[in-house]
Amino acid sequence: MSTVSTQAPRERILKGRSDDVSDVLDFCNVLGISLDRICLELIRYSRHNLPTECRLPEKAAILQLLPVELLTQLEIPVLAFHETDIYDIHRARCTGTHRFRNQENQNDWVWVQAGSEEMYGALRGRLQAKLVALFKIRDCSQDTRA
Repeated sequence: MSTVSTQAPRERILKGRSDDVSDVLDFCNVLGISLDRICLELIRYSRHNLPTECRLPEKAAILQLLPVELLTQLEIPVLAFHETDIYDIHRARCTGTHRFRNQENQNDWVWVQAGSEEMYGALRGRLQAKLVALFKIRDCSQDTRA
C-alpha cells in the first residue's frame, strides 16, 4: 500500500499485462476455464450491464475471437482515514495459476458490491470473493460502426 498526498484519480488502474493471452480462447486455456462457461458469463454481463449499442456479440464463434488483455494488478485509490486529500493506493493482485515472485500464486480476496448500500446488516450488500482474473475485452466490430 502506498500513499498519494495530492488529488488521486478516482479511477481504478489495471496493470501488469500478461503477454500469453490474445483472445478469449487463449484466456480460457491459460486460466483453465470452460469456453462455454466464460461465453455465457460474458453474454449475461453484457445484457445486464452494457447499453444496447455497446453489447458484446452473442455468438460464441465470434465471442471467442475477441481480443483480451489479461492483467495481474488493480490499483484502487481509497481516501485515507479522516483525510480529505490523501489517498491510500490498495493493490489487488491476481496471478491465476501463475507463480508470484517465485512463490505460490497470489489471488487476493476483495469485497464485491452485490446489493445496494441501503441493505440491512453489517456488510451493506457486500460479499467477500477471491479474485480469479483481471481482464479487458474489446469488441472490434463496434469500432467500425457508424
